[in-house]
Amino acid sequence: MESVLITANIDVNKRSEFYQVMESLKNLVKGYCNDFETIISDKNRIYIQIIFDKKEDLENNFNNKEFNMLKGTVRSLCKNIVIKINGVIDK
Repeated sequence: MESVLITANIDVNKRSEFYQVMESLKNLVKGYCNDFETIISDKNRIYIQIIFDKKEDLENNFNNKEFNMLKGTVRSLCKNIVIKINGVIDK
């Protein structure tokens, strides 16, 4: 099992835009992974956990168009972004 954890602070001024985009992207991304879960804290901190069955699934799908849109959305609408793949920070 391979895991990706994305954590970030949602920009307060872009919060409604973030929710709208994430609702659309969630459905696109879920088809490429085993599990996709988002948690948003009351302090506008988002945690996105993505689970892939195998390393090959992670390698083949994490850089596809849908996941690039997800990562781009987080980068443009959030601050203090950290992406960890199997516990290691992705640069």
